[in-house]
Amino acid sequence: MRAKLTRFIKLGLAPYVAKTKAGEDIEINMKTDSGIREDSIQESVDPWNYWVFNVGSDANIELEELSSEINIGGNINIDRITDEWKISLSGRIDERLRRTIQKVPRVDENGDPVLDGDGNQIIDEVRNNFDVSEFGFSHQLVKSISPQWSYGYDIAGRQNTRLNYQFQISFRPAVEYNFFPESVQNSRFLRVNYGIELRNNRYVEETINDVLKETRVLHSLRASLGLNRRWGNLEVGYRVRNYLDDFSFWSTGLNIRAEVRITGNFSFYVRAEANYVKDQIYLAAGDFTEQDILSGRVTLPSAYNIDTRFGFNYRFGSNLNNFVNRRFFGRANFVGND
Repeated sequence: MRAKLTRFIKLGLAPYVAKTKAGEDIEINMKTDSGIREDSIQESVDPWNYWVFNVGSDANIELEELSSEINIGGNINIDRITDEWKISLSGRIDERLRRTIQKVPRVDENGDPVLDGDGNQIIDEVRNNFDVSEFGFSHQLVKSISPQWSYGYDIAGRQNTRLNYQFQISFRPAVEYNFFPESVQNSRFLRVNYGIELRNNRYVEETINDVLKETRVLHSLRASLGLNRRWGNLEVGYRVRNYLDDFSFWSTGLNIRAEVRITGNFSFYVRAEANYVKDQIYLAAGDFTEQDILSGRVTLPSAYNIDTRFGFNYRFGSNLNNFVNRRFFGRANFVGND
């Protein structure tokens, strides 16, 4: 007991002795044994080998007097991130459920109006249900050149009949620069990403350019500003792009995304995106029926589009790979009506 009391007194006096001249002649040693060293080595071994898995789901709801639409989506992201490399695989599926009400004037077999007791033509309500499924996948590989420079590529594929894509596959090599130093990149970042993209499109219907399939080249510049805090993260992205064979086809967009951690692995996010569009090369040619328009199965010419989503995300995997690496972070958060 006396030995322990003496040891604690020595430990308590150490900070004060360190401030005197006698402190220059004092050395402090710590006893360790092989068991402690073995435990520390085992804790540093990662059974997941830096792989991290994210599973999420989101929804979008639109209500109007004569129509309603519910978009339900699910996604999975698999990442392995080290100081030098980033490998990412992802997949997504969306289900669009649309309900419409058509008000149709009632006529008899001769085509004459059918009137009610007050002499007004009877209007029938015709209810229509439409379901559309969409899916996509992507792969990304990034190599760090320095703390602020990196290069890599994205490969993506998708089916989206609403945008007239029977199938689209793309390859985009790019280079990226982060303006903030490495010491703060996990808490905030400002990055600029430039890439050239090769796209092969196969369409459901012949397009306004009279093609059913084509390969096009475009380039794009993306910028993203973000903050990462204990409560979650916030990111604002900007994008501009155009087709290299025709500079009249271009688009630009802005988005914002916020994610709030509910628990250590579970989080809630909301995002909004707006695009000014001048490159709708995918639009189907010909006249659309009223059913096509009401169902939302076709995209009409538009100078802009706005998209909002909210959803949940669950993360599991490596505990050693719990930092936020924002190099080549997806498509700068753009879901892309392109």
